[in-house]
Amino acid sequence: MRTVGVREARQNLSLLLDEVKKGREVLITEDGRPVAKLVPLDRPRTRGVPNLAAFRRRMPVFDPPLSATMREEREDRA
Repeated sequence: MRTVGVREARQNLSLLLDEVKKGREVLITEDGRPVAKLVPLDRPRTRGVPNLAAFRRRMPVFDPPLSATMREEREDRA
């Protein structure tokens, strides 16, 4: 892991981001004490479920609907 001071981080942010994109971590220090860490993202962000209609078709259907069951449970507690 590379360690850089705040001043160097400001001056070379683009270069540090290039290192992070390659999978490396960068520790940023201020007066010799760690204050931040640049790390790569765990995984690329996706746009949710690729095919929402297919996902919904695979979901179980409750009879009676779960909302009705929850409503009855709440009424029983009151």
